[in-house]
Amino acid sequence: MADEVVVLAVGAFQLWLSPFAKVEESFNLQAIHDLLYERNITRYDHFEFPGVVPRTFLGALPVAMVAAPASLLLSKASMQVAARASLWLLSFGAWRTLKRTIGSVFGSDTAVAYSLVTAVQFHLVFYMSRTLPNIFALILVLLAYAAWMQHQPRRVIVLLSISTIIFRGDTAVLFAPILLTLLFARHVGFVEMVATGVTAALSALALTVGVDSAFWQRWLWPEGEVLYFNTILNKSHEWGTHPFHWYFTSALPRILGASALLLPLGLTSLGSILPHLSTVRLAQLRSANWLDRDVCYYVLPVVLYMLLFSILPHKELRFILNAVPMLNLASAVGVAKLWRGRHKAAWPLLCVVLSLAITALCSVVFTLASHANYPGGVAFAKLHALQHARAAEPVHVHIDVAAAMTGVSRFGEQYSAWTYSKAEDVTDFSAFDYLVTETLAREGFSSIAVVEIFDRIDVRRLQLVHRPYIYVLARDAASPEA
Repeated sequence: MADEVVVLAVGAFQLWLSPFAKVEESFNLQAIHDLLYERNITRYDHFEFPGVVPRTFLGALPVAMVAAPASLLLSKASMQVAARASLWLLSFGAWRTLKRTIGSVFGSDTAVAYSLVTAVQFHLVFYMSRTLPNIFALILVLLAYAAWMQHQPRRVIVLLSISTIIFRGDTAVLFAPILLTLLFARHVGFVEMVATGVTAALSALALTVGVDSAFWQRWLWPEGEVLYFNTILNKSHEWGTHPFHWYFTSALPRILGASALLLPLGLTSLGSILPHLSTVRLAQLRSANWLDRDVCYYVLPVVLYMLLFSILPHKELRFILNAVPMLNLASAVGVAKLWRGRHKAAWPLLCVVLSLAITALCSVVFTLASHANYPGGVAFAKLHALQHARAAEPVHVHIDVAAAMTGVSRFGEQYSAWTYSKAEDVTDFSAFDYLVTETLAREGFSSIAVVEIFDRIDVRRLQLVHRPYIYVLARDAASPEA
């Protein structure tokens, strides 16, 4: 359908415009690379750079399988885009399943509105092609939402159990309110719920322990170690904290934009009343059933999930992406209500168009800013392009932490004759021919390229401001000027 193609195209454009990945995405991206190109498991990237906590290979494996045929035709640099495109297709497929389920439950006009609301927002579509554990979990959550609407409680329990055990333990914070909803609505019995959940969890646990122990070459349950690190050791706060209200006062306004104004239209009967406002009497308003129970049934558990998640001090925007599809459902239902009453009054629908247009404009700004957020990846690509004539020579390149965290990956290592180092304790750089670094002044080296990063928005001039961040340095003996 045309509305689905719009969402698909927006996601593909975001991917094409920002093909590189930051440090949070690094493990899965490097794992996909190694699955595609490395035959010796001991040479996999995670043995040299294991990260703070281990992660599962069960997300990287299906993506690598989907992308593998393209590796026969494309270069390594192009394969990074192909790998992320494979993840985008998997994510989009899950999203489309939910969207079509929404169409069967709430009407085709609601499904079209759901596509439009999703397309004009930035963050959900942008992240759905990024190799984060959150996104692998989100794929299962989207399918679980669809099963929830299809009154398939056992499937909901299985999908959310798998997501919790394998990809993100904090999916349990979403799982709990949904389970309570299923129980109170008598869609599932307690014994059936426990039996299904335990069976699914143990099966998922056996799968992740078996597969990941083989890849890590020691017995482990990756997500179990993550939970231990974040909860028992309480280490997550070391990455920064935010106040309780942050998700509601900072993250959600950025995610939803002006489309947040559509939420009340779907959660209440306001969307149905506004087109008839000139003919509705006060007595009718007083007797109206203001809450839309069908929509609230799906949205309120998600709101409870965000409230529970807000208790944790360490907060990141991507942590609540699971809530966005259901919030967008409420907005889409509101738009559909106004659309159905458009013959009575057009002005409410014009307000909807304005809110979507403002949201889309904000997304354009976010898109331009995000494009300039991966200077390490851009600088790494520039190095290979500038020094293509030395592709067959035994060149040594060092990548510093700042460059590695902002886009450098093994997919960018284009020349097999070159040796690449990301060692963090280097003080003597005389053995290297080129440096990709945030440090401009390095004795014995000259700058051959500089890449800027997004810094801020100049409101007065209505423009994005950038600043130099990553430099490509060439050893003076290797410099083109030498």
